[in-house]
Amino acid sequence: MSVSRSGHDNVAVRPTQLVTSATLAAVAATPAAAHGFGERYELPLPLELYVYGAAAVVALSFLAFGLFVHRAPAPRERSPKNLLTHPVGRLLSHWTVVLGMRLAALALFLVVIVAGFLGDQNPYRNIVPTLVWIIWWVGFAFLSAFIGNVWALVNPWTTAFDGVHLALRRLGWEGAAEPVLRYPGALGVWPASIFLLAFAWVELIDPNAASPAHIAKLAIAYSILTWAGMALFGRDIWLKHCEVFSLFFGTFARFSPLEVKKGRVLVRPFGSGLVESPTVSTSMVAFTLLLLATVLYDGLIGTGEWALFESALQAHAHDIGKTLIRTVGLVAFWALFLCVYLGISAIASWTVSGAPSTLEIARSFALTLVPIAIGYHVAHYLVFLLVQGQYAIPLISDPLGRGWDLFGTAGYRVDIGLIGARFAWYLALGAIVGGHVIAVYLAHIRAISIISRPRSALVTQVPMTAVMVLYTFIGLSIAAEPIVESRAGAEPIADASARIAIPSDAVLPASGSGLLNPVGPGQEAALKLTYRMLGSAFHDGTKISPADLLYAYAFAYRWGTRSGDGDMEYDPYIDAATAALRRDLKGVRITGSDTTSKSLRVGDVDFVREVFTVEVYLATSGETEISALIAPPWTTLPWTVLALMEEAVGRGWAAFSEAEATRRKIPQLDLVRSTALTSKLASLLDQLEIQGFRPPALRALVTEEEARRRWESLSAFFKANGHFLVTNGPYKLRSWGPDHVTLEAFRDLSYPLGVGSFDAFAVPRRGYITAADWNGRRLIVSGDIEVIERYQRSYRLIRTPLKSVPRPTLLRSAPECRYFVTGPDGRVLAAGKVEASADAACLIDLGDRLPPGRYTLEALLAVNGNTMNADIKRFDLVIPPNQQGVD
Repeated sequence: MSVSRSGHDNVAVRPTQLVTSATLAAVAATPAAAHGFGERYELPLPLELYVYGAAAVVALSFLAFGLFVHRAPAPRERSPKNLLTHPVGRLLSHWTVVLGMRLAALALFLVVIVAGFLGDQNPYRNIVPTLVWIIWWVGFAFLSAFIGNVWALVNPWTTAFDGVHLALRRLGWEGAAEPVLRYPGALGVWPASIFLLAFAWVELIDPNAASPAHIAKLAIAYSILTWAGMALFGRDIWLKHCEVFSLFFGTFARFSPLEVKKGRVLVRPFGSGLVESPTVSTSMVAFTLLLLATVLYDGLIGTGEWALFESALQAHAHDIGKTLIRTVGLVAFWALFLCVYLGISAIASWTVSGAPSTLEIARSFALTLVPIAIGYHVAHYLVFLLVQGQYAIPLISDPLGRGWDLFGTAGYRVDIGLIGARFAWYLALGAIVGGHVIAVYLAHIRAISIISRPRSALVTQVPMTAVMVLYTFIGLSIAAEPIVESRAGAEPIADASARIAIPSDAVLPASGSGLLNPVGPGQEAALKLTYRMLGSAFHDGTKISPADLLYAYAFAYRWGTRSGDGDMEYDPYIDAATAALRRDLKGVRITGSDTTSKSLRVGDVDFVREVFTVEVYLATSGETEISALIAPPWTTLPWTVLALMEEAVGRGWAAFSEAEATRRKIPQLDLVRSTALTSKLASLLDQLEIQGFRPPALRALVTEEEARRRWESLSAFFKANGHFLVTNGPYKLRSWGPDHVTLEAFRDLSYPLGVGSFDAFAVPRRGYITAADWNGRRLIVSGDIEVIERYQRSYRLIRTPLKSVPRPTLLRSAPECRYFVTGPDGRVLAAGKVEASADAACLIDLGDRLPPGRYTLEALLAVNGNTMNADIKRFDLVIPPNQQGVD
């Protein structure tokens, strides 16, 4: 059994209920919810056909261009129309409009600085990450590629620099505009390449890339560098060779249909600016290949294969961190692209006997690769611009996260379902294939222009086209992975009667004390469950750790068992709520954790999620399904809050349950409304922070310094919010009164929220088994599932028989029947899951797996992996002695 938990499932309405539900969620039996990370799109055809077909299209386009395109397009005979002669063009080019645009861009740049330092540091409440990573970085890339070089017009660094120089000239300092140093021509655009590599590192690897303050600091540092470079070497020289964003957007703009030349805005065919440009420098070759390397590397580090590579590398060298691995990988990826490109350029040069040379071919064809980079930007980032870019609408009214509504848009609700997985897939397919086909065409045109013999020109392009075909194959496979990934199903138990050895380092809490003692050698269990548990953040900013996961178990054993030292550390309500758990649990073992990127993105930025792998070992029980449901290693509370609550109850300040509070004549524990109790806890908290207090059960897992930091975070949360109710979502208690509370939606950036996946969390759909037909060998199960019917922002759930669900909806819902079979003694003999067949039924074949006899089968129908509040059906089955021939 494999289960994924997000840790964001609790919803509450009243303060007392918040405390009670949060406490019991850590210790009581609750149905487990299995969520998939992102929406899966079932392709009409196998993925291999799309990938091989796309590669074939690129290869065939090369043949088509070779057969039918024998000369470069003739030069434009008539002078292209100057758009500035059109009334609209004259209006847009008026100096007041241009100045307004430049000042607006400069104002937004200042907003980034101010909001970065003075605004809320939650990236979803601060406009800086959205403005920088989505609106500017992604949006201007598309403007540059499909309209023109808008960045050259509104660049805030040139606006500020020009403004200062204008002021100095008016003051009579004419010499201030002259450069101090001469730029070394040998450097080319290598400085811009280094800056682009650094920017790519921040974008793809830096863990603080979404921090508003971090972005503001980087913006100031780069501004100082840029203005210093302009002053030393001259404004235009620095923009041409060193200002990375001018070079980046300018390179994309060579593909665009608009061209600025000698004060005119001219219209040209798409891509013509890439083949009409003169041969570029070697440094520009490196810069262009870095554009390609970074966008493909962005997709690569989000794949499961890369995660396995990182895990394997860290397993052999424990001192190597993920940041170092990815940093080396980024540089190595760029070097690999350079080597491959120079290699195929050498082959192309060899085919024409060395004329042109390897370096001449590399310089001549480098810009023909730009459409590939544009295609990958469209495939990777257009969906993020359309979906995540919506956050700019409410944030423009509240840029600092102070609760403002400057333009009346603060209440706008982002429609995360605006773009579905189907659109994302076909967009990626079209953009990647289209980018490669255009690149093949431009390379062919370029070859005809510089190589006089048509046959030789065609031959030189064979190695480049071969690499493009391979690049298409790899790139499309990477783009497809998060969209069409398949779910790994649980493996059926081959022989459930066999006992399972419990690893000696698994732990089991001691009754009465909760101490996490190793189970030791020679222990066995009847059932092993493996969970992959997402470690997201608590409201106080701390992350779920193994200590948080294990302390929930320790809490249940400490307060659910009489210790013999009195009843001060015992609560009968916790005893009753955790009885099944304590009866069946044989051991818990955290085997490790891994990290996977792309759990959530703000623009181009990856936020890393940590997934813990936890093994839970259970004893045989007559209520096996109940044990399975309470086994998940999940807690809504950090261990610090649990320990603080224990201290309050242990000191006689309050009791966990209402019944125990009444019996002991003390208040019930309330972390919110009881000012007397919260004042005591605040004073106690200071002592615990100084001591670096750790509960006895956690002293082997948490150091004093770690404990001190956790207590410090809890203290800061209390000072900011006035209560101790720290959970992990999805709602944070903001304010309260005698008969009401105000909740604020809480979303940690490691939360696995992807495009099209919101409904899987907000509206988990259920399945219902309605009928089953047993013929002595096979059980045919049929049922209903809930289908979402939407109208604008409203929806309703409609219970629909599987046979009546449209085929596309049925594929996306992925209904499956999960079951286990027990014998007369209650032991599990078989288990597994079966997907719905083409006729919308689940076929469970047991005749060949179990000997004749009487059995009990319990099953549920899961929709998209959801088993929350499952409708479980029980069937008594008899397998006859002679079932051969029964069908």
